[in-house]
Amino acid sequence: MNDGARVGRSWARRVGLVLGLAFFLCHPRGARADEPAAVFERGHHALEKGDFTTAIAELESLADRGFVHPDASFDRGLAYVARVRAGADRPGDLGRAAAAFAEASLLRDGDDDEAARALDAVRAEAARRRSRQGKEVLDARPSLDRLIVGLASERAYSLVALGSSIALAVALVLRRRADRAHLVGSVLAPVAALGLALFAALAFFSRTLAETTAPGVVVAAEVHLTDELGTTQGGEPIPEAASVEVAERSGTRVRVRWGSVEGWAPTASVRVLARP
Repeated sequence: MNDGARVGRSWARRVGLVLGLAFFLCHPRGARADEPAAVFERGHHALEKGDFTTAIAELESLADRGFVHPDASFDRGLAYVARVRAGADRPGDLGRAAAAFAEASLLRDGDDDEAARALDAVRAEAARRRSRQGKEVLDARPSLDRLIVGLASERAYSLVALGSSIALAVALVLRRRADRAHLVGSVLAPVAALGLALFAALAFFSRTLAETTAPGVVVAAEVHLTDELGTTQGGEPIPEAASVEVAERSGTRVRVRWGSVEGWAPTASVRVLARP
């Protein structure tokens, strides 16, 4: 990316953050010290000065209050990275940085190369640390159902299903003709019916998945999954900074899915990402 494009993108992100903060401001005399605008500015300036402790505290307080914006998430990730680089990191800091960058990318619908690069760098560092400890570097492959659903969005599947339904209607009309159109309709009808059934099912599954799960990132050194009774399951633990799907909660535990593996993990070991 050239310098002009980078400056333009930075300006656009800044304007977007200001507009997002404006929704939280309800006092015409300016932002109070506890309002999101002031909190973000304190965190941002602390980060620029290298005061990662203050930056983390301020930016985490924004997240705790439900304020969601990709720039706030990105700065939070930078603050955790700064603490890691300073050698003052705490267990799970790389996971928290990964969660912040993943959230920033998610809030921009994946259109944030800077956040994506930062996320890759953090996960690479987590893998190097795990390797230095003599532990296997693990990477879960998505299960077939998640892989298929992830090929396209719910909207895309819905549009294809709609197109298939229209094609089926046309095919049924053509089948009533006595000319060559009858042959076309006879061939098109089963294909359109199959497409309608398939893509309607994919759209439904995508919607169900979105409503019953949320993206998350492991923010502990590693997580050993347990069953519903709390008994540790066999298999490899989920490593720090790994992406997981988060489902229902029960007390201090949350049900997660990592690739094709499912189980329960401590709530504090997984950070749920905010979505648009």
